Amino acid sequence: MKKLALVSMITVAVLSQSCGTALDLRQRNKKQESDEANLTGKQIDELKDKVWSVIQSERQKNLDTYLSNNKAAFDSFTKAPVGFNGTPGVILRLLPEVIPDLWSDASVTSFTGLFKQRSTDPFYYGMSLTKAPSATPTPTTVQFTCAACHTGRVIGADGIERMLVGAPTTRFDINGFRTLLTGSVTHPNYTYEKFRDALLSKPDGALYGLDRIADERMDKAIFMSGPVGGPTVGQTIIEQFKATLLQKSAFVSQTLGAYSYHGDLTLLKSSPGHVEAFGFATLAFMPLAEFQADPASTVQKYFGLNPSVADIMSVWRQDQRVAAQWDGNIRNSLIRNLGAELGVAGDPRIVNFQNAVLTTPFVSKLPPPVYPFKVDLAKAIPGRDIYKQACAGCHENEVFMGINDVGTEPGRATGLTAEARLLLVKNLKASCSDLANPDCVASDEDIIVPRQDNPGYLALPLTGLWARAPYLHNGSVPTIAQLLVPSTRPATFKIGNLKYDQVNMGFVWNQDGKDFNTAILGYSNQGHADIKKFNGGIDFSKQPDKLKNLIEYLKTL
Repeated sequence: MKKLALVSMITVAVLSQSCGTALDLRQRNKKQESDEANLTGKQIDELKDKVWSVIQSERQKNLDTYLSNNKAAFDSFTKAPVGFNGTPGVILRLLPEVIPDLWSDASVTSFTGLFKQRSTDPFYYGMSLTKAPSATPTPTTVQFTCAACHTGRVIGADGIERMLVGAPTTRFDINGFRTLLTGSVTHPNYTYEKFRDALLSKPDGALYGLDRIADERMDKAIFMSGPVGGPTVGQTIIEQFKATLLQKSAFVSQTLGAYSYHGDLTLLKSSPGHVEAFGFATLAFMPLAEFQADPASTVQKYFGLNPSVADIMSVWRQDQRVAAQWDGNIRNSLIRNLGAELGVAGDPRIVNFQNAVLTTPFVSKLPPPVYPFKVDLAKAIPGRDIYKQACAGCHENEVFMGINDVGTEPGRATGLTAEARLLLVKNLKASCSDLANPDCVASDEDIIVPRQDNPGYLALPLTGLWARAPYLHNGSVPTIAQLLVPSTRPATFKIGNLKYDQVNMGFVWNQDGKDFNTAILGYSNQGHADIKKFNGGIDFSKQPDKLKNLIEYLKTL
């Protein structure tokens, strides 16, 4: 009878969670409450664990079913390149042999956060072979996929590492990848002869895998071809790649680095789990003749006064969003995905339009990852009311707040100048290549909302919040507990640990990872601190029980 008394709890829990509604297990009659009062503490704990286990199982089943039913789009998300350019495949694949001190798997993972699912994989997770459209044979390049940035990882209570589809990575460092490549081309071993010898020693299938032997043979032939007595195509590829990287690096330092970053290139060299929101795209489209004529004025015209550093965002349940990005400056869902591709590819002519078309509806309904640990439902139930008081008013309505009101680091909100916005709108339109698609004729305001006169940030829906740590738009606060009690926010912490702090809700931040220093421009952890404005008047530093209850509820979202 005692167990039957909790059947309604389990039923309501499963139905409420599987239907996506708020957790509410409070509807119990007096007879049930009386039966429950006779249970021992151990029995109650066991039943609570069973309730959450049922919820977890139901949610995981829904997620697995969604991924299975949308396999083509999921494959595109994880395997399709975001653009038809990138690093020459021969160079990237041979670097581990040519410069092993920089390009061993352990070194690459340490420096860039990239990883392999299997040690035998030719490339790292989130990379894909591709080719630029051409009427003549061209060498294969390697480009990133959506999953490189938008797949998180966590180590569960069982010690097993889990992939979190749609979650922001806390390890992948795209700036670190650029830095590693740029450093490699000035290494003494970076010579045509070294690459040629390494290439000739490889049997078929050793470069790209057995399923891409045709591409591999073509690349070998192209690399070794050339006029008699003249340079081979391989020599030209090696030299051009070096020249391009060094030129781009110098240009970044001279423009974005000197102006927005005030000469401190720390974050442009390495910023795990983060991106420079506008700078690199602006550099790709800024009129070169204008810059050459008047460098100082041109830089001030197109770049923000400070770094526009942004934590990589989660991408699940985009249908719940009124607009994309931290400040809600993109209203069109297809343009949102094309914008992400354009930021990496840097050329509207070679973005992967079909990939954007496939992945846009995929992320629209993608369920968030399931919280993989236990939840104390006795705390989560009252935590729901605290959530309604402290969080829901802004986050369920996606309230826009100006930078002075929210008080968080302003660079991301102010980083897009009026002139840079026009450049990006023009190139986003060019990347939307199917004019029969209604999204490709969106208005300029829907492509990028002009927020130069009122910069700020949106209070985003908190769905899957547990997997979105660290918090704030620049990922400057490791845990939710520290976000809600600002005096506990650490000035420095470690980012990239895959172990989870279940008590404070966030990844373990005080051991094993890359250093995050909130004193660096762009990394400030201030803001979202006024308890009357943000916490519903609750001072969580003085009411730890309410803090614990709220955290338990937030785990269930």
